[in-house]
Amino acid sequence: MTTGPGEHKRRSRREMQQDTRARLLEAAFHIVAEGGVAAASIRGVCERAGFSQGAFYSNFASKDELLLALMEGYMAEIIAVLDGVVDQHSDPSLEDSLRAIAGLAELAQRPVLSLLAIELHLHARRDPGFAEHFDRVKTNYHKQFAQVIAKLIDHHGLKPIISPLQMSIAMHALWSGSIVQATVEDALPVDEAIILMFRTATGCSNAA
Repeated sequence: MTTGPGEHKRRSRREMQQDTRARLLEAAFHIVAEGGVAAASIRGVCERAGFSQGAFYSNFASKDELLLALMEGYMAEIIAVLDGVVDQHSDPSLEDSLRAIAGLAELAQRPVLSLLAIELHLHARRDPGFAEHFDRVKTNYHKQFAQVIAKLIDHHGLKPIISPLQMSIAMHALWSGSIVQATVEDALPVDEAIILMFRTATGCSNAA
């Protein structure tokens, strides 16, 4: 089926808008990581991305909406990491599943992403309006993460002592804590801590 010039033009505009949105998000990502949420003014984000403020408001209603989009993108990446391992194996071994869970730790080792996560959580603590929307994004994310954990638990016939949702929250508490505590002498590597927590919460043995 062929497409007319008008449809091709509409698709091109859509692609251009997606590119503009992506570049604004990337600019904000680095500004927040470098100088905190306060440094990420709309003007500063636009200047770094090379766009006018009009381009910003064509994609985001406010700075908070931009920050929420940043967080949603980062959370979607985590789900993709975990889901990717599950989808690659029609019959994943316990070790495959543990490696998928430990993949969360790899994100904690990315300096810019770690700083972004801390900054957005601090911003939510200081701004009740942002926190309301931010908490909703986190709740939806944990529900998705818990669904993947539940699939792994069912597949391996494990018997968890807490719900997949609570397991998701606990794992992320470990992950976020590792960002600031990992440099403590003799600290357990975060991937090992997450796997240990998963084994303990699901009653699986140390043997794969």
